[in-house]
Amino acid sequence: MDTPDADLFRPQTLNDLAGASDWSRLQKLLQRSDPPHIVLVGPAGVGKSCALRLCLGSNIGIWLRCSQDPTLRDNRDRIKAAARRRIEAGQVSWIVLEHADALHADAQAFLRRIIETTVGSSRFVLEVRDAAAIAEPLLSRTVLFNAPQLVSYEIRAEILRRAPNLPVEVADTFARECDGNVRWAVLQGLFHDPAYESGFLGVKKETPTNWLDVLDTMEAIQSTGSSPRAYSSQNSSVWDRPGGICPWSLIALELSRALPT
Repeated sequence: MDTPDADLFRPQTLNDLAGASDWSRLQKLLQRSDPPHIVLVGPAGVGKSCALRLCLGSNIGIWLRCSQDPTLRDNRDRIKAAARRRIEAGQVSWIVLEHADALHADAQAFLRRIIETTVGSSRFVLEVRDAAAIAEPLLSRTVLFNAPQLVSYEIRAEILRRAPNLPVEVADTFARECDGNVRWAVLQGLFHDPAYESGFLGVKKETPTNWLDVLDTMEAIQSTGSSPRAYSSQNSSVWDRPGGICPWSLIALELSRALPT
């Protein structure tokens, strides 16, 4: 839930993320003078994509969601051009492949060849949930970084930051049951926060937001790899953001509709 246009509670810095001390190690790795190619592995909803956007900022050259193009057929020329592009000395241009564990074998072989033949200032980040889905020849040319294993009190703090009126014992229950998925836990907290039942921070709405419906929609989109653009007929600028299309944008859009005009 990190869309600047609408989400008032989005993480502004790496320190705002649950597990910030572990994410800072990733930041140091990414900001080295000669950083390696990286495989970032972690479960759903732990904050991998958000951490990468906060760490890399304007140094993101390309961000692709591989679940939408698992063969990379539509993006191979674009990746080649970005990997061979010359940039200012001392800078690094990052090519981020989200859901890279969805890539087919030939797509992974293509990436391996690009990494082998490209010597310059471009680096790849493969963001995955299952590192075993990455072929060994490609994995051996990267550094593996594991996302932090969040403890319950860190998740509880994130829930209460988003849903401050939620009883602490309820937040504790969600933190224990979410299995490390902060996104799921926060959505449950939003649904059960009394402030959201009547509108954003008590602002009355004609139709209260049903956060469980939003969660179902988000998960349906994520499982198919489809673009959430199809679900938005207004405020198209909400979707144009560094890092590509994020299902959290659906939540941010609901928040923006709840804000007083």
